[in-house]
Amino acid sequence: MNFFKLLTGSAALFALCACDGNEVVLAFNTQNVPPQTYYLESSLNAILPTADSVEATPEAMNTHLEVRATNTLLTAYDDGSAKFQLKIDSVDYKSDKRTVEEFRSMERYMSTEHFQFKMAKDGAIRDPFIEDSVMIGTEALDLIRIFLKVQPLLPGKSVKLGETWERPVEIPGNSGKTVVYKSFTLEDCYVHDGVQMAKIGMNLKYKEVADSTSDLRMESNGFIVGTGSILFDVTHGAISTVRLELTGDLSVNDIVANSVIPDMHVIQKIKLRSEF
Repeated sequence: MNFFKLLTGSAALFALCACDGNEVVLAFNTQNVPPQTYYLESSLNAILPTADSVEATPEAMNTHLEVRATNTLLTAYDDGSAKFQLKIDSVDYKSDKRTVEEFRSMERYMSTEHFQFKMAKDGAIRDPFIEDSVMIGTEALDLIRIFLKVQPLLPGKSVKLGETWERPVEIPGNSGKTVVYKSFTLEDCYVHDGVQMAKIGMNLKYKEVADSTSDLRMESNGFIVGTGSILFDVTHGAISTVRLELTGDLSVNDIVANSVIPDMHVIQKIKLRSEF
């Protein structure tokens, strides 16, 4: 048995004992984690309000984004944090309101992006940025916003089944930082194929703030809210899967066209899966 297998087995045994006592220690591996492949899927459905006629069919816009990326540890620091790079391997983007040429062009641009960030053991991310990006500011395509929405924030201590913790996170954007309020609940822990897993429920809410520098300004009427579920690989200290659904109402002000679309209902579904 080599050292890695011994280390993995010891971690699984420790996590199992903690789970048997109705407690589990949740932490990301930021020191020696091998490269991971991330599979990200995001669908965005925007439903425009109907005209005066109640029988009118509401207009809708649908987009769908699939990204495969490699997440690699670049530098591990003495304080337990680390610098990672998420390199985009492939992109598939579709939209029923854009031409094939438009979304093929977007795929080519996004495929060249490198997403770098610093992460602590509790999952808190600092200094995220995408190198040479030209797509920032589009909700359906902004990879930083999508990843930070699904990123879990761990309590940094042992927790019991049913215990809840709350953590805010700041997501950078053209209009400043958006504060997303997240709450988590440890719902279950179990062993699958010798790997300790934790099931975590997630709820979040935030307000979309209009970008004063853009010609197309979106802001939310009240909070955008979301619910989701996380499977966390306790043994390896890594995300296994995340599912999140967000809903809210937006007002869109087109400065160039001098028009406002009020109460546009938006539904976003995000899925993230990782594997070694």
